[in-house]
Amino acid sequence: MNDGIIQTPIQQDWKLVRVADVIVKERLRDYDEDHINRIRRSFRELGGQLQLQPIVLDERMILIDGAHRLDAASREGWEFISALIWTGVTEEDRPILEAEANIVRKDFSPVELERIWKEHYEPAAKVRAERHKQAGLKVGAEAPVHGNTVDGKAQSIVMVARETIGKDIDWLNKVTDVRALAESTTAPVELKAVAERGIEKLSKPGAKVDPVHKELLRLQDAFSKKGQAPTERRAEALERTLDKQVTESTLLAEKYSGELGSDLVEAAGVVPAGGESVRAIRVALTHALAGAIIVECRTSENPASALRPIGQEVVDLLNMLTTKQLGLEA
Repeated sequence: MNDGIIQTPIQQDWKLVRVADVIVKERLRDYDEDHINRIRRSFRELGGQLQLQPIVLDERMILIDGAHRLDAASREGWEFISALIWTGVTEEDRPILEAEANIVRKDFSPVELERIWKEHYEPAAKVRAERHKQAGLKVGAEAPVHGNTVDGKAQSIVMVARETIGKDIDWLNKVTDVRALAESTTAPVELKAVAERGIEKLSKPGAKVDPVHKELLRLQDAFSKKGQAPTERRAEALERTLDKQVTESTLLAEKYSGELGSDLVEAAGVVPAGGESVRAIRVALTHALAGAIIVECRTSENPASALRPIGQEVVDLLNMLTTKQLGLEA
C-alpha cells in the first residue's frame, strides 16, 4: 500500500514550455521582489537562458513550483523556460507539492509553515491514519490523536510533524497561539498588539519562535493575575498538552512491553551494574507516576480523599499487568 501523502500515481517529463502559456493560481506564499531580482541576476550571469532549477507544472500547465523563477524569466524577456511536467496531480496534491518544494529549500517562514501544517499536512496525516485504521493496522492503543505507521509501528502526530514540516508539534502550536491571538476579536488590546508584532517577526524565514511565544505567555500571565479569564486559544493549548501527555505515555508503555523492554533485559545481563541501571529507571518512572497521581488528586475537590481510591486502582492495575506480562496468571 502506498503510505505517502500523495496517493495518486504521478509521471514526470522534462521539456521547454512557453512562459506565456504557464497558468499561475493562488500561491501559498507572496512574491519576494528581492528574491526575483537575485534570480534575474543569476540568469544574466549564466547567460544563454540557463536556469539551475526547472519550474514544475501539471499537465494542464498550472504552476506547482517556481513562481519566482517564472516571474524572473518573464521580466528578462524569455519566450521559453525549462519545466518539469507532472501528470496526474490533483487539486489536493498541488498545495502539498508546492509546500514540499519550499520546505526542502527552507524558504518558508514560521507563519507559513504553521499554516501549511494546519491546512494541508495535518489533515493529510489524519486521512492516512484513517486508511491504516480501516486496513486493520495498529495506530496506537486508544491514542486520542491520529497517527500513521512506519513498518507497522505507531507513529504519533508529533513524529509526522517532525518528518514532514521539519519542526516539533510544540513549535507549530506556539506559532498557532501567536497567530490566533493576533487574529482574535476578543483578546485584550495590549495582548493582541503584541501578538500582531510577533506575527510580523515570524513572517520572516528563520525567525525565532520561542522569544515571541514567551513574551505572549508573560503577558497572558499578567492578565490572568489581574482576573482576566484565559483566552479560548489558551484553553485549546492546554487541551493539546493533555492530549500529548496521554499519547506519549501510551507510546512509552508500548515501548516497554515491546522491543525496548527486551533490549533492557539483555542489557542488564551484559552491562556491568546493568541491574542497578534498570532499578534507576524504575525509580525514575515511579517518581513520574507519583507526579501523575498528584496531578489527578489535585483535580478533585478533596485531594486527600481522592488519594486512596486512586492509589488502590494503581496497585491493582500494576499487579494485573505485571502478572499477565510475566506469564504468572495461573
